[in-house]
Amino acid sequence: MIRKTTLIFFYISIFFLGLNAQSNVEVEAIAEMPYFSGCEAHADYSDEKRNCSNRALIDFISRNLNYPEQAQADDIEGTVYVRFSVSEYGKVTNAKVLNQIGGGCDEEALRVVNMFPAWDPAQNNLKPVAVEMDLPILFALKSVEPIFSERHTIHWGKLAAKQVTRTELLDNVRDEVIVRDEFGNDLDISSLVIAYQRNRSFNDAESTGMINNDMIKILKKAKAGGEILVTATIVEDGEFVEVARLYEIVD
Repeated sequence: MIRKTTLIFFYISIFFLGLNAQSNVEVEAIAEMPYFSGCEAHADYSDEKRNCSNRALIDFISRNLNYPEQAQADDIEGTVYVRFSVSEYGKVTNAKVLNQIGGGCDEEALRVVNMFPAWDPAQNNLKPVAVEMDLPILFALKSVEPIFSERHTIHWGKLAAKQVTRTELLDNVRDEVIVRDEFGNDLDISSLVIAYQRNRSFNDAESTGMINNDMIKILKKAKAGGEILVTATIVEDGEFVEVARLYEIVD
């Protein structure tokens, strides 16, 4: 019998879901990378549209990707990198696997990428342009917990304790989130995620470092008995580092 597995996707918050651009247009000149289908209601260049695109892409892959039975039987795990083009019309073409881990995982990752609907194309000088994207898809036979740095700390306004009341949270909701190293230096945040969980309810929102309207909406719904997890991504010595802090909401 093939045992039950969990498929985990990493690097959600790192550079637009880990997608790296390759293009005839200089990468630094591209004003906006492509958006996954279904986020047309949000304004271009907004955190809301980028967050929507990230979530829509993850949801599409998780609904359509299957862990191959051969890979499960052979205990094969790893990350498959798929490169594909998004044309100036948003069409996904030329998908290919950049590495191979075997067991049918390479073919499965390629199959799902070839199922992608049309994207909103990348933009350069307000004109659609074609780009190539590298997408990492991780196959894992067990749940993998993220590793958070112990050398860095998150500071959020006046919230100093682990337990906070709803009133304290709302009074603090628009304050800046800061990451400091062990020497007390403030560091730049490349990605910020705020997640709220209570019972079976879960909501999260992402930004490029500042509290945005989606986060505020989530925080305003927070109630006693729930938890707020603040996760920030920083870049240190060329490496992405995850820092987190948990707040428990009490009466």
